[in-house]
Amino acid sequence: MKTIFDELKQEVKNWWVSLILGILYVAVALGLMFFPFNGYAALSILFSISMLVSGLLEIAFAVSNRQRVSSWGWYLAGGVIDMILGLYLVTYPVLSMEVIPFIIAFWLMFRGFSSVGYAMDLKRYGTKEWGWYTAFGILAIVCSLIILWQPTVGAIYAVYMISFAFLIIGFFRIMLSFELKNLHKRSFRNS
Repeated sequence: MKTIFDELKQEVKNWWVSLILGILYVAVALGLMFFPFNGYAALSILFSISMLVSGLLEIAFAVSNRQRVSSWGWYLAGGVIDMILGLYLVTYPVLSMEVIPFIIAFWLMFRGFSSVGYAMDLKRYGTKEWGWYTAFGILAIVCSLIILWQPTVGAIYAVYMISFAFLIIGFFRIMLSFELKNLHKRSFRNS
């Protein structure tokens, strides 16, 4: 099965979507780190909205590249999952505050495994920094396991763990966007 990296000989539209998602995750993480006491209530709202926006952007990326990327369905599926979770959490904010550690943990686990998969694709295409991408994916998985292991440790602990995990995923998405742009440029030089 071909991935997005297999299709780089053709133009990949909207590589910057990953950059926007990364910046969004980093902004949420920094907001949580600097305002931890207000963070848990705000986390519910911020996370819900960011999940919804993330899903919509990922759906847009998948649909705009459906002719160029054979695995566009996986990107679409991830976007739909993010959008549905975000919409649900926006609709039920009180419930989201009770279950948000579990939702975030499973979402981080999914994103962590996705990040490791992307890293393996980058390794196959000769990217020297693939190890950093793998490390970010593994860190996201570890954070998700810690959140699942101790969800009742307290709101502040959850806020800091979640902000750290958002920071990891944000940096991964930012790095991935620039790598996609560089791989795209290299494929044109080699043509």
